[in-house]
Amino acid sequence: MGTPATQFILTEEICEQLAQAAKAKSREIGVGVTFTVADEAGNLRYLQRFGDAILPSIEISQKKAYTAAVLRQSTAEFGKIAQVGESAFGINVTNDKLVIFGGGFPLKAGGKTIGGIGISGGSVAEDESVCEAVLAKFAELTG
Repeated sequence: MGTPATQFILTEEICEQLAQAAKAKSREIGVGVTFTVADEAGNLRYLQRFGDAILPSIEISQKKAYTAAVLRQSTAEFGKIAQVGESAFGINVTNDKLVIFGGGFPLKAGGKTIGGIGISGGSVAEDESVCEAVLAKFAELTG
């Protein structure tokens, strides 16, 4: 059984279990990806590159995890308000750590954002597919 959500901490062991979910899904869909976990402040907590993930995926996955953690929303959601004519248009130019396309999700436990994940290496749809597998594992672990 998972740790109670109110006490959930992103330990190395938890990050490794999430990474295994990412690895399994990336192999299933045949895409090499980089998987990143950031803590609640957006700091790098864990990173692993699977298969032949393209080199830029290393930095992009970190930025996706950072964005999701500090803004407490998915990068795809954030991207909607960063479009032309929307309230945050241009924000990604003022802060080069922010990503405005899919592949990053916050990790929430006990109603609190405790970190974020970022997946990069495939198309946005492929990256989000891997994220979904990781989020399912996270839900299993947090009960």
